[in-house]
Amino acid sequence: MQKRLATGGAVTLGVAAVIVLGSATAASAHVSATATSTAANSYTVATFSVPHGCDGSPTTKIEFQVPESVIEVTPTVNPNWTIRKATEPYTAPSAAGDDEHEAAAERVTSVTYTAKTPLPADERDTFALSFALPDGEPGDLVEFPALQTCEQGSVEWNQEQQPGEAEPEHPAPSITLTAAEATDDDGDAAAATPAAEAAGTSAPADPDLVGRFLGLGGLVLGAVALVVAVAGTRRRSSAK
Repeated sequence: MQKRLATGGAVTLGVAAVIVLGSATAASAHVSATATSTAANSYTVATFSVPHGCDGSPTTKIEFQVPESVIEVTPTVNPNWTIRKATEPYTAPSAAGDDEHEAAAERVTSVTYTAKTPLPADERDTFALSFALPDGEPGDLVEFPALQTCEQGSVEWNQEQQPGEAEPEHPAPSITLTAAEATDDDGDAAAATPAAEAAGTSAPADPDLVGRFLGLGGLVLGAVALVVAVAGTRRRSSAK
């Protein structure tokens, strides 16, 4: 009976491991994004990972669509790929009400990397874009739908992730916003208040003081032990 229970437990653990590993593999197979900063209104560098080809076919091109909430994008050079940016006319909201001084500009709508040599289907590469994250609430998604083109076939990574629902088969790479950082009137990161600075500097003082007393006490005890040991040795020598 115990042997059967042990065997059943091992099978259960094995099935659980397969499920966990399978889920991890599926997640890692997506075109995904990681960012150096996720705070709303902050500058960030998002790195997009392309982990595989299209059903075994090498990747020849990857196009990232830029959401309307992101205006300017600076792509990072990848020596194995050429870069092309597409733009469209854009007018800043602050200038919309002033026809005489309206300053029209351009907004980046997409960034396309084209492979100089097709990326093998069993190899991965990364692509980095620098831009300013938009304003928003913590938990909002900033999505960059991507079109992966291969020698044979293509994959559209453009499905939206719905809150509370399972991840779709081809989710759009996205960044989840966190709370905006506190800034001063000039837009720079706000300095800590005097009270916060005092708390930050005074907190380590007590542990450091205790450590010094403990160290001094250890030295005293060590010296006393040494004196006792020497005295004992001398008494034994005199007795002989």
